[in-house]
Amino acid sequence: MEGTRLRILEHLQQENQTVGGLATIMGLAPATVRRHLDILQRDHLVNFIEVRKKTGRPEYSFRLTEEGQESLPKSYDLMLKLMVDEMGDLSQEDMNGMDGQQVLRMVFQRMSAKVAERFSGDMALLNIDERVAGLLGALSNNHFEPVAQNVDGMFQIKLQNCPFRSVAMTNNAVCDFDANMISTGMGVSMTQISCISEGQPCCVYQSVEPMTVDLGV
Repeated sequence: MEGTRLRILEHLQQENQTVGGLATIMGLAPATVRRHLDILQRDHLVNFIEVRKKTGRPEYSFRLTEEGQESLPKSYDLMLKLMVDEMGDLSQEDMNGMDGQQVLRMVFQRMSAKVAERFSGDMALLNIDERVAGLLGALSNNHFEPVAQNVDGMFQIKLQNCPFRSVAMTNNAVCDFDANMISTGMGVSMTQISCISEGQPCCVYQSVEPMTVDLGV
């Protein structure tokens, strides 16, 4: 999918919107937005809820369906390849005394470390601003749609798209992959403060210690 309808899906992924809200954000006529939304509804990619106001006619707030979420870029092939490679390297000693969920989390941690190593290089030669810039580039290349921000003295990375969404919704061990990759790539501890598997619109990771990053690098 390309063009206007893809842009609508991307905006709705960030937050629910009315026709008027989308028209303002996208610089389009409300009638044009309505026409595209009708097509997206027909294809079961969006639906809406009624928003009642104290006065006047109710508005309709549009949101993505699960099919709409899955229509956005995903990287299940990347996850499968990394997992197969890592599972093949496991020894009996590695799994000794672990249950299935513990093994899965260990595999995701190892996967994230290898991915982080690929794009971080020798982090000792980079300052934090350069590491963050490299991390954001790698996340973008893998369809995470990252947004970096400094909030109240803390640094945050918001992932507007989850390329492993359907898996993450059923097993949050996938979130270990994201968290470890971000922490390793930055070289600082990051903690997850928002998660799609818990009903939030996107995953957000925040620095454990106060810090800010120059986002102009």
